[in-house]
Amino acid sequence: MRRSPGFTLVELLVVIAIIGILIALLLPAVQAAREAARRMQCSNNLKQIGLALHNYHDTNKVFPPGAFWGGSNPWRGSILIRLLPFIEQQPLYNLFDFKSAAGTDGQTMPGTSIYIGATIVPTYVCPSDNNGDLLNGRAIHNYAASKGPTAHIDNSAYSCAEWQSWNTYTLAPYDDRTNFAGPFSRLEVATSMRDCTDGLSNTIYFGEVRRDCSGHTQQGWAWSNNGNGLTSTQIPINYDTCSKLTTAPNCKRPFNWNTELGFKSRHPGGAQFLFGDGSVHFLTENIDHWQYQYLGGKSDGYTASVPN
Repeated sequence: MRRSPGFTLVELLVVIAIIGILIALLLPAVQAAREAARRMQCSNNLKQIGLALHNYHDTNKVFPPGAFWGGSNPWRGSILIRLLPFIEQQPLYNLFDFKSAAGTDGQTMPGTSIYIGATIVPTYVCPSDNNGDLLNGRAIHNYAASKGPTAHIDNSAYSCAEWQSWNTYTLAPYDDRTNFAGPFSRLEVATSMRDCTDGLSNTIYFGEVRRDCSGHTQQGWAWSNNGNGLTSTQIPINYDTCSKLTTAPNCKRPFNWNTELGFKSRHPGGAQFLFGDGSVHFLTENIDHWQYQYLGGKSDGYTASVPN
């Protein structure tokens, strides 16, 4: 008798096992390729922000302030609003009423209760950060203007002692309108290229942030106190403040006003930064911390070079 064509049960199980092994071998490569594509898109976003900064400077002879959180015109949004016309978002920019006595925070679309800041701006979102698009009706952002090695303070409701060790690297005091180490401040102060005496190619202007890891970032791209001009190089890259557990140490939680305000990303091993000359560099978590501070400072006299 002829044997009928087909697989025996043992042969079928062997084939399934081989397919499973191949999938297991290929999956990390596929994930790595996807992350590489996301990281490239994230880098391109920072380059667009860099181009917008330079175009703004060409027009106004200064860079926009990190935010309008204090000063004579408080609550008039962050730098991310001012850059809208330079990233092809002029119609969105025109929706804001900058003359309102109440400021721009919480302004809504005409005739609706929807925040203007609920509009997702693709240039402000890193695809590696897998958050939902909105939080409390506010669209996220993954990039913040740097205030460099400038001091932080403590939130008594989430008091964290560890941050004080990082304040030993301080090159400027907290929230001083005339003395801040990085290119940006949230206090309505604008700087120009000539203020960056350490050199544009040696100075961090923007870096990555994560919404779930910072109460300030959670406010959304359009709000005045959203971490722009407040996020600093004081805190090590990717310092973990992403815990949602109420039992977690306060230094690991996103509302402590210090460790939350460091640059962070979901890219393995580091984060991407925009430098003043428009170049984008990936800095690793193990960078020498003083070198990181000198890259964050615009005029500290130390022209640290970007590590290869």
